[in-house]
Amino acid sequence: MSSESAKSVLEPVAWLLQMITGLLMIIFVTLHFYVTHMVSHEALHYQEVIARLNMPEFKVMYAVLLLIVSFHAFNGLRAIALDTNAGIRNRNAINTLTMLMFLVAFFYGLYLLISL
Repeated sequence: MSSESAKSVLEPVAWLLQMITGLLMIIFVTLHFYVTHMVSHEALHYQEVIARLNMPEFKVMYAVLLLIVSFHAFNGLRAIALDTNAGIRNRNAINTLTMLMFLVAFFYGLYLLISL
């Protein structure tokens, strides 16, 4: 398989992952809004937020949400950059940079979430 055919195969996968993460974001953000805005008027008070974030099920939910949002954002940024002439000429650099930015954002957010 040549590198050119590998690139053409990867683009549909990136597009499909963008659609899947978009749909998952609808579910997770709706759940987030329900918990923080509909369950209780005190849900956004500092002590309530800290108590919720110390519950394992919420840590997992927010870690998954962080993964989905981070991937969706940086994959979208990558797609926008690759739509430009500079992006087309620097495809590998764009792919590497956006992947690095995704990983840094995700692991930094995960570190903050776990450190609570």
